[in-house]
Amino acid sequence: MTSKQNVGNAGEYFISALLSAKDFVVTVTLGRNIGYDLLVENPNGFALKISVKTAISHKARDFLLSNKSDQLRDINLFYAFIRLNNFETMPDYWIVPAKEVAEVLTYSYKKWLSTPKRNDDKHKDTTMRAFYVVENQYVPKDWIKKVEKFKGNIKTLEDFRV
Repeated sequence: MTSKQNVGNAGEYFISALLSAKDFVVTVTLGRNIGYDLLVENPNGFALKISVKTAISHKARDFLLSNKSDQLRDINLFYAFIRLNNFETMPDYWIVPAKEVAEVLTYSYKKWLSTPKRNDDKHKDTTMRAFYVVENQYVPKDWIKKVEKFKGNIKTLEDFRV
């Protein structure tokens, strides 16, 4: 079984390779920065920060983040959610602005807290948040349409300007 650290590294290097091939300058921070994994300069010369979240399974429906993520709304911070598909096919990835992530995390967490468990008990407060890339009962009705526009979309980073 691949270690959690190596799965994370694979996601970071995958997105770094994609961006490098598109003429971005990419620095992998190797976990030395709080809140992001890659420091990037896009072809237009603008600096971006990217937090990479990686799942190995092709069945991954969500990505776990901390409760700090629902407060991060920096204009130059993006998330790259990478699903490695067990290394059997090309990975799926979503490039999402931090503001969008924060909004959907806040919504889905509140909805999750207000929805009873199967045994009708209440969910307990937690510091973990789930970012869903598939439809479920906790995301807004239009979320899947919205998340599809982020799938495979490097253009979001290419076009970034402050």
